[in-house]
Amino acid sequence: MKRICLSVCVLLCALILTACGRKSTTTGWYLETVEGSEEAGPLIVRDDITSLGEYMVDKSKKQDLFDGLESGDRIRITFESPGEGGPRPGVDWVYKCELLEKGTLDDIPEEALTVMEAAGYGHIHAPAEEPQTAEVPVSGYCGNTVTTVHLDGQDYSFWGGDSVTLTNILINLAYDPGQMCRCLPEFTVDTEFGSGYGVNLTESYARCESGQAAP
Repeated sequence: MKRICLSVCVLLCALILTACGRKSTTTGWYLETVEGSEEAGPLIVRDDITSLGEYMVDKSKKQDLFDGLESGDRIRITFESPGEGGPRPGVDWVYKCELLEKGTLDDIPEEALTVMEAAGYGHIHAPAEEPQTAEVPVSGYCGNTVTTVHLDGQDYSFWGGDSVTLTNILINLAYDPGQMCRCLPEFTVDTEFGSGYGVNLTESYARCESGQAAP
């Protein structure tokens, strides 16, 4: 009798372990939440669960599954969910990630982003829905104004129409000091009417001493 009970227990344990370690495949949008909270990292917003995302942990040997991916890219992953044994709820251990189609943040359902950010899934940068312009725009500069972009240790100076356009955008954004985050800009810009503008086109923001804005 004891031998039968032992065999049953072994069989049940084997079934449980098999179920826990079973890999699945799903598709969705890649989303990179950024620094600014404890819950930051790569997620997948699944096609069938667009209101919440799942954090992804790279379990591949090379640890390069998410290299080159950008928010909004369509992906297919092979994964398993560690459940209560994982580092935190809502985590997928990913063993394979396939890029299906390049995309942008605009391709992810807006409702999903809103619900996820409210639920504490890091903070998410998104382009402004309408122009973020200062109430009293600055004017009076001409086409001779010089703009310098500092990128990857190199300085690029230019003037004319492009310089006026970029200067006009940067000095007239409605910067909000309450929106400053710890994300690093991709490059900085100096104009004749203000310097040290930090710009990140990928994450859709510009900042200066007055605050941060989503252009």
